[in-house]
Amino acid sequence: MPYSVTDLIRFYNSPFSYWCYKTNKLVEEKKINEKYKISINQTNLISPQLLKKAEEHEIILKDRFRITEKLNLVDMSNKQSTNETLVSVISKKPDVIFQPYIETDDLVGRLDFIRVLENTLEIIDAKLSFSVKENHLIQLCAYKEILENVTGIETNKASLFLGDLELHSIDLEDIFSTYIEIKNKFIKFNNEYDENTAPFPKKGEDLKEFDVEAKKIWKEEGSLEQIYRIQEKQIEKLKDNGIYSISELKNTKLEKIEGIGNDTFNKYKKFANLLAKSSDEEINYEIKDKSLYGLLPQNKGDLYIDFEGYPFLDLKRNFEYLYGIWFLNEKENFEYFWSDNEDEEEESFVDFINYLLNHLKSYPEAKFYHYFSYEITSLKKSAEHFNKYESEVRELIESNHFIDLFKIVNSSLLIGASSYSLKTVEKLAGIKRTEDLQSGMESIKSFEEYYFNEEYDLKDSIIDYNKADCRNLYLLHEWLVTLL
Repeated sequence: MPYSVTDLIRFYNSPFSYWCYKTNKLVEEKKINEKYKISINQTNLISPQLLKKAEEHEIILKDRFRITEKLNLVDMSNKQSTNETLVSVISKKPDVIFQPYIETDDLVGRLDFIRVLENTLEIIDAKLSFSVKENHLIQLCAYKEILENVTGIETNKASLFLGDLELHSIDLEDIFSTYIEIKNKFIKFNNEYDENTAPFPKKGEDLKEFDVEAKKIWKEEGSLEQIYRIQEKQIEKLKDNGIYSISELKNTKLEKIEGIGNDTFNKYKKFANLLAKSSDEEINYEIKDKSLYGLLPQNKGDLYIDFEGYPFLDLKRNFEYLYGIWFLNEKENFEYFWSDNEDEEEESFVDFINYLLNHLKSYPEAKFYHYFSYEITSLKKSAEHFNKYESEVRELIESNHFIDLFKIVNSSLLIGASSYSLKTVEKLAGIKRTEDLQSGMESIKSFEEYYFNEEYDLKDSIIDYNKADCRNLYLLHEWLVTLL
């Protein structure tokens, strides 16, 4: 039985993710026992709106061929096509074939487009990405092999239709041998599949909806993958020197390892020691910069900001549906600006910037605290997109009114956790979340339900989540100041 090209790409991105996916599929088909079912992280499933956006992207190119360029296009997307059907269609020499389904003994796939040229064929695949990725090339190689086997026609041309709405010519010659190697590993992997033995999830793999399962394995086995920002090649160097776990790294007598800088190796050893002493409830930490990267004390007028954005309405930028602000005046206050469409988003952006500018009239020395660079990037993109307040945003940034608390934490503290996310770091300050929504992806999923499925009762939960992020930034800053 042949395997889908989609499964091949999942395997290429992560053998562990593919094994989990295959196992769950076999459970669903009642081919193996229900006890083997693996829990999934629902928030990491592909968004229906992203799938819809991908379909719309394909239609843009289809209409360009059919309407703008007036090419003879055969649509096979809704047909029960076979190899024979495709060969018959190609023999009639149309200009373009849309979404034919073909298969060989090894692989099956539905191609986006085939251009029928003189004595050759061109494969065109539509991708929302703005850049060419290696898994795109592997997928094109798979289609090339299937198409040549089915038609007997050498396929010398391949292109990607990317998010910039341009066709990018791709040379597959240099990577085709790599593809064959990957395909052979994939087939061997399936032939030797054992529901009792999962491949080990490696750092850097695209684990998709099985990321939580992988992290559970890393924790149970005390794996080196838990070390913050460690890369797979560094893990391999540690293993080459007999270090396979957090415990072995913590207790190693080695003072240096070839290929890993001394400072980095010492930092990893400290991380290992902190991880070994930490739990989900209590995270140990060590101060490495007593000035906390020049952290300022809290002042009246300081603001704590957090945005909620949705990535699948516009390919080039997020739709910022919520701007949140937490501030201290005579009492604690929370202000927010909500948007249901782009016109309201523009109004919210203008209102938010005006709020900052007016606030500075009362508190000229005020700082605007955030976590990571998302808010700064968002403001720049919105100012450019709406052609408003570009100079004001630039001036606010250049005058150092914005302070990234992540940079302070990352530069000043070593913590016994695999992540420096706000949800992790705030635990150091004893902050406990009680809101219905607990993560950014949960917030995005809730917004999808609100926006597309008219689940309007979810709006309050989304706002509460944003309020918690803003408030917890304030509480984190308050705790950090006590370390000075």
